Amino acid sequence: MSSDDVLMANAGELLLWPWTGILATATADANAASTLAAHAHQHFAGITTTALQEEAPNHCLHFLVIHFGKSWLGLRYTMSLAFHFTATGRRDWQLRHGEGVFGWAAGEDDMIGEGTVARFLREAGVRARSVEDVEKEKSSIATTLGAAVGEDERRAKELQAKHEEKLLLANKVEESSWINGELEEFRKLSDNVIPEMNRGIHEENEKFKIELDAVSREIESRVERIQELKDSRTQLHRSKVQKEEMEAIFTKLNQLEKQLQQKKQQESVICQLNMKLQTGENLTKEEYQHLYELMIILKNCLDQEHERLKNSYLDLKKREWLNKDVFQEHKKELVKGFEGMMSDGHNVIGIKRMGQLDEKPFHHARKRKFRDDDPVGNAKRLVSSWQEELKKTSWHPFITILVDGEDKDVVDEDDPKLRQLQAEYGDNVCNAVKVALVELNEYSPRGRDVVNELWNFREARKATMSEVVKYIIEQLKTSS
Repeated sequence: MSSDDVLMANAGELLLWPWTGILATATADANAASTLAAHAHQHFAGITTTALQEEAPNHCLHFLVIHFGKSWLGLRYTMSLAFHFTATGRRDWQLRHGEGVFGWAAGEDDMIGEGTVARFLREAGVRARSVEDVEKEKSSIATTLGAAVGEDERRAKELQAKHEEKLLLANKVEESSWINGELEEFRKLSDNVIPEMNRGIHEENEKFKIELDAVSREIESRVERIQELKDSRTQLHRSKVQKEEMEAIFTKLNQLEKQLQQKKQQESVICQLNMKLQTGENLTKEEYQHLYELMIILKNCLDQEHERLKNSYLDLKKREWLNKDVFQEHKKELVKGFEGMMSDGHNVIGIKRMGQLDEKPFHHARKRKFRDDDPVGNAKRLVSSWQEELKKTSWHPFITILVDGEDKDVVDEDDPKLRQLQAEYGDNVCNAVKVALVELNEYSPRGRDVVNELWNFREARKATMSEVVKYIIEQLKTSS
């Protein structure tokens, strides 16, 4: 941040970040919004704005919120509002809501209250921050990048030291290769000389045999050592590959650092040229050409970043679709495995048939109404008839309401069939039908078919995949 910016912005003053400015006027003129837009274009051409309006007695309050962004140039624009509107700032607006255009840098006070501007700023997610706080955050990012570069340099030196150590070891292997040749010649000599020796002298034969065994063991030891050195050479090759990877990473870091430095220089040049324009100075032809070239470079950088983010997003979406398909296949297999198990509510994890009526309320209601144990099975027939009624897609006893900003289907309490069922058999039977309706509307709204779902009976909700796998493992341990 330049020294001029530090003089312009009080480090302790809480401004809205991303940097924001506000233009306001109070008038009954229908062209008030256009007037504010013209002022904004006059001082800050090309900056994004949002027009707001608030009704007041005898007139209308018009506002224009100017979004300057998060850069230091945006802060400079924000602070320049105090110069453009010297006698018509926030305090003047608070004292008199009159005609004319008022303007000020948006601060923490502008987010307080229930006015149109306050609500808009809160919903937009802006925060009240000091310039000092933002500057510290920028410095922290640069410090972190510098630390990462230092760590990579340290690791590169360590790899270089290991590389030199392996080279010394390889040289020793080459120097000891002649030993293997000498030992091989000695073995051949021993094989030729021993048969020709005096076979009658047993002690001498035993002596030579012991010596030959020692030589053989020495040869085997040397062979093993040579194999170890070969393995070390393989490890040395891997170290070279790691070094090349580290060099590539270090080159990329240098490239990113240069790009960051170039970006800072470009922003500094643009800021200087813009200051000249703000103070009314005329730019030379060379300066205009330089400014145009910088804008083209920045646009290309933004286009490249946009393309990279777009490709990353598409790749993540593709992975999400693939993972979702795999998840559904695994879930189907688990459901098949649990279908053969009894899920009577005593099991922690099991299968719940979503959309199937609970028969207990029907039996209780029938017994309470007719004072018998239902020997002919009327309750079961009642359940079957209502289960068939639920399958009829022509019967849709739902209404749509707005919940947390989203449309949601809920059961229509005034539906004639439900009201008649409640009058005949009570609330418990009616609630059982409502629960089945909601489940069918969620799991099979078109066909109204009963769907098997993995269920946590202890907590009365869907079971997660981790809960199902954990339950299966526990059952296997118990059975074993």
